[in-house]
Amino acid sequence: MSENKTENKNMPFLSIKDLKVEYMSDGQAVHAVNGVSLTLERGKTLGLVGETGAGKTTIAKSILRILPDIGCHIRQGEICLDGDNVLTLPEHDMRKIRGNKVSMIFQDPMTALNPVQRVGEQIAEVVQLHSDGKTDSEARAKEMLEIVGIPAERYYEYPHQFSGGMKQRVVIAIALACNPDLLLADEPTTALDVTIQAQVMDLIGELQKKYNTAMLLITHDMGVVAQVCDDVAVIYAGNIVEYGTKEQIFDHPSHPYTVGLFGAIPDMNEDEIWLHPIDGLPPDPTDLPQGCAFSPRCKYAGEECQKGPIAIYETADGHHCRCCRVDEIRKQEG
Repeated sequence: MSENKTENKNMPFLSIKDLKVEYMSDGQAVHAVNGVSLTLERGKTLGLVGETGAGKTTIAKSILRILPDIGCHIRQGEICLDGDNVLTLPEHDMRKIRGNKVSMIFQDPMTALNPVQRVGEQIAEVVQLHSDGKTDSEARAKEMLEIVGIPAERYYEYPHQFSGGMKQRVVIAIALACNPDLLLADEPTTALDVTIQAQVMDLIGELQKKYNTAMLLITHDMGVVAQVCDDVAVIYAGNIVEYGTKEQIFDHPSHPYTVGLFGAIPDMNEDEIWLHPIDGLPPDPTDLPQGCAFSPRCKYAGEECQKGPIAIYETADGHHCRCCRVDEIRKQEG
């Protein structure tokens, strides 16, 4: 165990504090993550919600320390996993964590699997890397295939022999083969049709409960969030603009961006012809606004929104919002 291990048993399993990550592109700094802080308990699911490019995947890759070696820098912050700051651990220790204590389901199963290696061997490889040498890796791989709803005899088949949904099940089997404490799921259902999406999310939920696995779910699908998440962090321009329980976010959205996300979802009980998307585009991450990053798109923005960084504060028990005009907006909305 590293020297960073804490004796506090009440601390959250995952704790991220003031994380800042930058990419370099053509000599310019791309501000991908800008001071994110969040926590996650064992067995719970936290949803990271936001538009493409908001920094969600960068946060997940920072936890595993699999960001590009060239052109990417973690400028500051702390990522504590079960008391260890993974940003200060030697690479040798990180190899023991990846795939074992922390696993990741990547967005596209087509590129996550090796096309020239049998799927069973890809699952078995993870077991071999992290077992004590006594585990029968092939038997464990076949067991995982059965768990995710694939017959064990398909162990010897190649990825091209599987449908998109089945490939994603194989990726889930790889991620859960060593019973990880934390599962990072990066839009695990984006490439799947609606029926398979529901099946995959139900499967992930069942396995999560079975192994008491914490999950960080990256998505822009509020329906998936409603189905599986306990807490929600809404990400915009590399920072959290709203944070709370699922019930708080869905019942009392406070930040104008969160309200806009819900406004873009069709209401099956209303007879509406058009959706209500958020006006404008996300800001240029190489040149973020001085104040609130959402202010150029916000109909409630005032002068105070553009003067400097906006602090996040608690509006209710555990419900946080990064907006200086929440009270005024609530009065206007009645």
